Amino acid sequence: MMRLISILVLSLCAVTASGKDAPAVPVVNDPAIVKAMTTAARALLESVKGEPEFAERLRNYSMEDKLLLTLNDGRRQQWMYWPPTERSGLSIDLMLPKHRALMHELLWTLLSAKGYHKLVNIMQLETFLQATSNSGFPRGIEDYSVTLFGEPSDTVPWAWRFEGHHISLSITIVPGYGFTVTPSFLGTDPAEVPYGAMAGLRVLRVEEDTGRQLINSLSESQRRVAMLPGDPEFNAKAGFSYAYDTPWDLYASNILKDRSEWDTWKTQLKPDGIAFTAMNKEQQATLLTLLDEVFSTYRPEVAASYRSSLDLNVLKFAWIGGLKKNEPHYYRIQGSDFLFEYDDAQGNGNHIHEVWRSRSGDFGDDLLMRHRAAEHSQQ
Repeated sequence: MMRLISILVLSLCAVTASGKDAPAVPVVNDPAIVKAMTTAARALLESVKGEPEFAERLRNYSMEDKLLLTLNDGRRQQWMYWPPTERSGLSIDLMLPKHRALMHELLWTLLSAKGYHKLVNIMQLETFLQATSNSGFPRGIEDYSVTLFGEPSDTVPWAWRFEGHHISLSITIVPGYGFTVTPSFLGTDPAEVPYGAMAGLRVLRVEEDTGRQLINSLSESQRRVAMLPGDPEFNAKAGFSYAYDTPWDLYASNILKDRSEWDTWKTQLKPDGIAFTAMNKEQQATLLTLLDEVFSTYRPEVAASYRSSLDLNVLKFAWIGGLKKNEPHYYRIQGSDFLFEYDDAQGNGNHIHEVWRSRSGDFGDDLLMRHRAAEHSQQ
């Protein structure tokens, strides 16, 4: 295990030892993955075109209209990870088996085996909540949807999103330039299933255990730098209160926020905590293991691209809350562009939210800007 971690440290440090060599905005430029995604998305779109299915006629809806929106539709940046709400896209409950199979093929073109099974397990947790939750929200594995923003194309930009309770993945493709995968959100409720047939299941156990391992490995002086005070003001705005004043949710989310506040994290959330360079080698290896868990939700080629974009010299790790299991806690890893936030405050420290974001690359913003600039220069 230590040998594997050492290899990871060496490989990451080799490509990120100097911030001068790290690209400002991470992009995955892999034509094979782009082709696979485009082919799979095109097949899904073609399957809902033509003569409407009996269910569409009976229930008066169009699968094509729900699945396909324009690239500039305002809903593209309106990502949601909370329980059933009015989401864009074609939901599983409106699909026939053939459409569901094609949806899974699309997911498989992008995700690693580990990431795919994380998604499936998160979706399966809805069956547990359906039987045990008294929150007033309807629950069900069928409340996940896929949206295409623009027709899948080999020449012009398009995007797609897979989303539902505790999942929101946003992919933007610009042919010839590459694609991006942020924001990426995953969550689990419960973080550990307490009873029943799935008792003991912990879908995001690596993120939880490795984060706690890292904070507890720090010396007293290091911990004083890494640990931040609680944030009662942040919680008060949402009407919540948790032990240690642990943030009730993620700062870089849009829940209970006006549209004008969705991007405030980019300027307000500064890199805090202990620097990667202030850690010893074992602590650095633990942090890199944690980052690798985040990146490896996606295929190895995607994970490698994002690993190589990190500038470890500016990376910092910060923690708020308790240090023991089931104590509400929060941590974040942040650099000049990269942000990963993890929060486990709700449900008495048994309800995880985590998000991976890029200050300049979310929703393919930088890619689309470069594409438009290139088009303009050719006119």
